[in-house]
Amino acid sequence: MMNFNSFIPSLPQPPHDPLSWLLNTRVGWHEADLTNVELSAAPVGLALAPDPNTIPSLTEPGGSFGGLTTPANVAIGPDGTIFLLDATTAQLKVFDSCECVFKPVPCFGGAGSGPRELLDPHGIGICSSNLFVCNTGNHRLDVFSLNSFALRAMWRPPASKVTNDWEPYDVAFDRLGRVFVSDSANGCIHRFTPNGRWQTALDGFGKVRQIAIDCRDRLYVVTEGVDRSVRVVDLDGKNIGTEQRADLLVPEFAPLPFVVEPGRINLCSICSAPKSYQTQIACVFDLTGTAIPNPVPLAPPQFAREGTYLSTELDSSLYKCEWHRVVIRGEIPSGTSIKVQTYTGETAQPVDFIENLPDDVWTTNQIARRLEDGVFDCLITSDEGRFLWLKLTLKGNGAATPVIESLTIEFPRISLRRYLPAVFGEDAAGANFTDRFLSIFDTTFRSIEKQIDTEARFFDPLSAPAKGIGKSIDFLSFIASWIGLTLDRHQPEEKRRQLVKRAASLYHLRGTTEGLRRQLLFFLGMEPEANCCPGDKPLQTCTPPPSNCVIPEKTPCNWAPPPLILEHYQLRRWLFLGQGKLGDQAVLWGRRIVNRSQLNETAQVAQTQLLTTQDPFRDPFHVYAHKFSAFVPACYGKSDSLRRGLENLVNGEKPAHTQHQLIFVEPRFRIGFQSMIGLDSVVGRYPSEGVTLNQTSLGSASLLSAPAHRQGGPSFEVSQSRVGTTTKLD
Repeated sequence: MMNFNSFIPSLPQPPHDPLSWLLNTRVGWHEADLTNVELSAAPVGLALAPDPNTIPSLTEPGGSFGGLTTPANVAIGPDGTIFLLDATTAQLKVFDSCECVFKPVPCFGGAGSGPRELLDPHGIGICSSNLFVCNTGNHRLDVFSLNSFALRAMWRPPASKVTNDWEPYDVAFDRLGRVFVSDSANGCIHRFTPNGRWQTALDGFGKVRQIAIDCRDRLYVVTEGVDRSVRVVDLDGKNIGTEQRADLLVPEFAPLPFVVEPGRINLCSICSAPKSYQTQIACVFDLTGTAIPNPVPLAPPQFAREGTYLSTELDSSLYKCEWHRVVIRGEIPSGTSIKVQTYTGETAQPVDFIENLPDDVWTTNQIARRLEDGVFDCLITSDEGRFLWLKLTLKGNGAATPVIESLTIEFPRISLRRYLPAVFGEDAAGANFTDRFLSIFDTTFRSIEKQIDTEARFFDPLSAPAKGIGKSIDFLSFIASWIGLTLDRHQPEEKRRQLVKRAASLYHLRGTTEGLRRQLLFFLGMEPEANCCPGDKPLQTCTPPPSNCVIPEKTPCNWAPPPLILEHYQLRRWLFLGQGKLGDQAVLWGRRIVNRSQLNETAQVAQTQLLTTQDPFRDPFHVYAHKFSAFVPACYGKSDSLRRGLENLVNGEKPAHTQHQLIFVEPRFRIGFQSMIGLDSVVGRYPSEGVTLNQTSLGSASLLSAPAHRQGGPSFEVSQSRVGTTTKLD
C-alpha cells in the first residue's frame, strides 16, 4: 500500500533552542540613530555622551594629550625611572620613589648657550639609552647618555632643508626608533633615523607644538591656535583625520604607570615611602617637579541626563515570529536606568517611519534600575512579526551613566506550553499568560541545556575553564589529571593549555633527555617554530641577514635552540693505557675519587667523608652517574614563581633516580668558572654596521671601521680598528 504521508510536506516547527541577535562593539550595534548616546572608550559599550567641556582636552598646555601620554617635559626610562625637565630653571630632575620627591640631576645643563646648557627648553624623550632634550632657544636637539648624562650629540636638520632657524619643541619615537621633532618655526615635523641622520620634513602643520605617536604608529599633532582638536597623520605625513576626544583614544595608547592630570602628575601609586610617612608628604606634582601640598580633586566628567538608542530592523527570517526576550549585560550605577521598548512588523520600514512612531505603539516598556550579576532580562510583549526594532532610553543623574556592554535578543519563544493540554493555549490572552509564566522555568532549564550543549568545550584543553566555574575545580587541571599530568599554577594559563594539548605526543619521551629538553624549550619559549625566521620577515629574536645580502624566498633560520641539558657522565676524564695524557682534568682510578674515609689509611676529621653506601671500587662511576645540569637564562632565577615553575617541571619530567641542578646562565664568558660554549656562556658578535662614536659604548675589540670599497674601481681592504687589539686611543 502506498504511504501518502510521504507526499505531505512536514509541518514547520521552531528550533529546539531559540536563536538570537547579538549586539556589541565587536560584531556591531546595528544602530539606526543615537541621541546623546555613544560608544564609550572604557568600559566599551553604549553609554550616555559626556559633556566635552568636562573631560580633559587633547590640546591641554602640558602636552599630555588629555592624560594619554606623559607631559611633554616628562619621560619614563626603560627601568621605570621618571625624568622631568624644569623649564624655569633649565634643570633635569629625577624622581626618588623612596622619598617621593624630584631631585635635580647633578652637573647637568643649566641656563646658557654652552654645549651642555639649555635655553628655553621644552619637550624631552627617552629612546633606548638616549635622553633627547628639545633645546628650543639654542636651536638644537641635544642627545645625552641615559647612564652617565654625557652629551653624545647635537642634532640639527640640514640648513638647506629649513627656511628659518629651526625651533625644536617636542619629540616622539616610533616602533623603529626613528625620532620625530616638531619645528614651530618652519611649521613642520622633522624625522631622523635612530643614529641622527635627517630623513625628511613633514610639513603643512602651521605653528606645531606637541606631538605624540600611538601604538599603531599614528602621529598626533597639536597646532597653536586650534582648540580641543588635534590632527592625525601617518608617519609619512599623509592626513588621516582629526580627533577631539581623549577618552575615545585610550585603547590606542599604552597605559601609564601613574595618573596624568591637566597641569600635574599624580605619583601616589608609585611612591614607595612608608604609609605613615606618605600621610605627611605630597605625591602630586606640578610640571616643574614641585609637590602640591593639598591638590584640589579634579571635577568628574558630566554626562547627558537622557539619551536614546534605536536599532535597525532585526530580521528573524521567520513568518509571524514571536520574539522572546532581551538580555542586557553591563553596568547600571545608582541613580541611572535603562528603559527597553520594542516594535515588530512583517515588513521592513524606513528609519524615518520608525522614528516618527507614537510612543504608545512601542511595547515591552520594561525599566532596568539594577543588574543581577551584571545581567538584566525582560520578555518582549510585542505582537508577532518577522522584524523587530529595539529602542533603549538611557537616563542618568549627570554624574554617572549606565553602560551596556552587550545586548542579546532571543527568538522565537519556545515555551513549555507545548507539552501542556491544548486548553492552556486556546485563546491568545491565556496562551500569552501561560507562556510568560512558564518562561521563569524555561530560562532555568535552558541554562542547564546550554551547559549540556556546550559540554564539549570542557574536554578541549584550549577552551576548558582554567580558573574554575563558581565553586567548582579548575577544569583544565582536572582533565590534565585524566592523563596523568599535574599542572603547575606558576606557569601562565596559555602554557598550561598547550602543555595538556601536547602531552600525548611527549609521553613516549618522558624520562629521557630529549623529552625533558623539549619541555624546557617550551617553558622557556625557545622552541624553533616560535623563534625561527619565516620567509623574509625575521623575528626580533632571530639574527637578520646582512643588509647587502639578497634575501631568498625562504630564508634559512639563523637561530637554533641551545642544548640546555648536560649529563654529568660526559664530564669523565679517564686515563687509558697508551692514550691518556696528564692534565685536562684527567682522573686516575682510585679510592679517593669521592674522598671516602678509610680507617687506618686516609680518614681525617673534617676532611674526608664517612660514606657507608655504594661500593668503593665503583666510586668512579657513581660520581658522574644519574646526575645532570639544566642551563636556563638567569632571569628565570630572579623570579620566585618562575624558579619554582622550573623546579616543578624538572622534578616532574626527570627519572626519579636522577639528581639535577639548575644553572642560571649570565651573559658572560669566564674561563674556569663559566666557559662551556652553548651551555653556560654567551659570546657576542660584531655588529653588522660596526659602532658609532657618541652613540655606542666602547669595549674591548669594539669595531670602529669596516672594509671600504673604491667607487668605480676595484675594491681594496682597509684594516678594521678594534679597541684593545689593533687600535690605541689617546
